[in-house]
Amino acid sequence: MKSFFRDNFTEFGLAIGFAVSVLVTIVVCVWEWVQNPGGIFHDDEGTNWQFFFETAWSWLIPTFIYTVVAVSLAHVLWMSMTLVVKKLTNKKD
Repeated sequence: MKSFFRDNFTEFGLAIGFAVSVLVTIVVCVWEWVQNPGGIFHDDEGTNWQFFFETAWSWLIPTFIYTVVAVSLAHVLWMSMTLVVKKLTNKKD
């Protein structure tokens, strides 16, 4: 059972969580930089990289945590349901 949770919960959830959080962070940061609300992302002197990275960090970490938990729970539920279905179909044969 330890192997089941380690394989399905951590590896799959972390991989999908990383990919989704990086993608969401890139989209949000580029969007915010283009919109430049109040001139906080860039001005005539160039890009305010500190504010840009703070925004990226503030999107990356929460998105990663929520995505890992949601994807991992959904994956464990899916794997559990497929195991139950396999056991039920094998008993009928």
